[in-house]
Amino acid sequence: KHPTHSTHPNMHFWTKTDYDDWLNSAEAAGSNRGLYAYLEDENGDVPKSETLGKICRALHAGWRELGQRGMAPDTWGKASTSALQFICLQIEKEFPLFKLTDNGWKLEYICTKTYSAWREHHLDDDR
Repeated sequence: KHPTHSTHPNMHFWTKTDYDDWLNSAEAAGSNRGLYAYLEDENGDVPKSETLGKICRALHAGWRELGQRGMAPDTWGKASTSALQFICLQIEKEFPLFKLTDNGWKLEYICTKTYSAWREHHLDDDR
């Protein structure tokens, strides 16, 4: 069964709106949740830095594979359905915390925030 906010009530940011509202709050200003505050385990805690590093390495490996298959988009917003599905399947399998969200917004968000800089340094040189 697919997780829902009612099955995981400790999640702070089930929707992107939840996260955006929090970003504009006084709580966010004094928070130590860090750059990846929106990523949460099933207890609502930000993953440890070791896990965050593994997530980034897994994304980079997936993006490299998209490049090798000729499927790497210029920007993440231009990714094909096949590219999106490939990354989603790979990352959600290894890191189920990305399933703990409404419509997969957290994976889309981290990709949108980090893909272009990664591509500039890793794929654009290969062309």
